[in-house]
Amino acid sequence: MFIELSNENYVMFIPPDMKYVKLFRKEIQKTLETHQFKKEDIFQISLACDEALTNSITANISQNSEETIICKWRILNMKFSLLILDYGRGFKMSETTMNNPTPTNLEDYTKQITDYQKQVDRKLPYNGIEKSHKNMGKGLKIIHSLMDTVKISFHSNAEILDTPDVAKINGAILEIEFDAINHDKNKSI
Repeated sequence: MFIELSNENYVMFIPPDMKYVKLFRKEIQKTLETHQFKKEDIFQISLACDEALTNSITANISQNSEETIICKWRILNMKFSLLILDYGRGFKMSETTMNNPTPTNLEDYTKQITDYQKQVDRKLPYNGIEKSHKNMGKGLKIIHSLMDTVKISFHSNAEILDTPDVAKINGAILEIEFDAINHDKNKSI
């Protein structure tokens, strides 16, 4: 369910099913277009949002949680901010880097992702049916490379935790930001 809270604040309540990634992307793109973001910025933000929601769906599913994922975003002064709250247990940052050296070019980066994905085959629901999903891994690395700010915290009942205590965690909160004005400035330098 998509709700426009105001001309700059939006929220979606999303079941843990991959079919909603496309709907989420469309709403993100539509709101960015309304706020006059450039096509290349919309592409970058949409890709990061796809990765973020896929991670959240995966986190919910890995905990057998049917809880609704909350995606809330704001667009103000050409700055996009997104918060996603899920019900997964989180991860260790070391698990996201896979001990690979940092690639120096797109070809090496693509090869690392392809090699990793050959080893991973997870089942995620799509329209309620478990489907093989091989495009897993490197999501956070992709998000970090596309967004200006990435913050991960955890929720436990009414508490927000910066450091996960696995016994207490109810889920994760991912916050990402993209400032289109700063991106324009960096390109002109």
